[in-house]
Amino acid sequence: MDLNVKYLIITVVVIILAVGGYTVLNLDNSNTITITGSTSAYPVVEALANAYMEKHPNVHITVSGGDSGVGITSVRSGKVDIGTSSRNLTNAESEGLTQYVIGNDAISIIVNDKNPVNTISLTQLEGIYTGNITNWNQVGGNNSSITPVTREVGSGTRADFENFILNNKSFESSIQVATFNYGLLQTVAVTPNSIGYIAHDYLNNQVKLLEVNDIPLTEQTVTNGSYPLTRQLLFIVKGTPTGNIKDFIDFSISPEGQSIVNNVEYNYTTSNVVYNPTSGIGPSGG
Repeated sequence: MDLNVKYLIITVVVIILAVGGYTVLNLDNSNTITITGSTSAYPVVEALANAYMEKHPNVHITVSGGDSGVGITSVRSGKVDIGTSSRNLTNAESEGLTQYVIGNDAISIIVNDKNPVNTISLTQLEGIYTGNITNWNQVGGNNSSITPVTREVGSGTRADFENFILNNKSFESSIQVATFNYGLLQTVAVTPNSIGYIAHDYLNNQVKLLEVNDIPLTEQTVTNGSYPLTRQLLFIVKGTPTGNIKDFIDFSISPEGQSIVNNVEYNYTTSNVVYNPTSGIGPSGG
């Protein structure tokens, strides 16, 4: 075989191997990170993703929602890189998955801002949501019928609320259902005698936050565990994360990341967040 032809063949093989190696490296260290799951975690994850992309403009992070169940099943099936959940996983769900606590969240008990009630007990909440307490005058309020509102089936916040409050009992049969945290917040904001529950990072000044068992919901009471409706927000990955995925998780649980989490959780404003469950975020807003 001609020497020049041999050199040409060797050169082509080297290029193919180099391109192949680069492709494998890129797959392990992808510049795109996809995240989906709990709407309760969405504001926190959005803030973390934006902060990370400012530091790493070559990395594009998209965040979408659904609920905790969607996050768990999507990461297990390989549809996304990171799933998010606001509830603990079952033993069966946990198999093959790695979990990271990215912060503490709390379930906020909210009423219409014109409601004179300031505090409510876990026992009273159970009575309201099981239909045994039906009038606000039974819990220190006006003589008005109570309209309890709950989240949709599949919501991690609903699952946690059931675990905290219902004691294996069922919701009152005609209870009103609102979709997503923002939908429930808006329902309570415009319904005078309603009561509901949302992830704390969705709270804004359009509704009134109640104390629970006379304990206010603050960063301190959540951190020390004295607020009775405290839970964890989770990142979930399949197997062991590498590359940019691992780096983003490390950033999220670092002191800088935790400062971002706490800022989102406790510095709410008049319109803290508007959640679009189909939207992504990134340099182009995609």
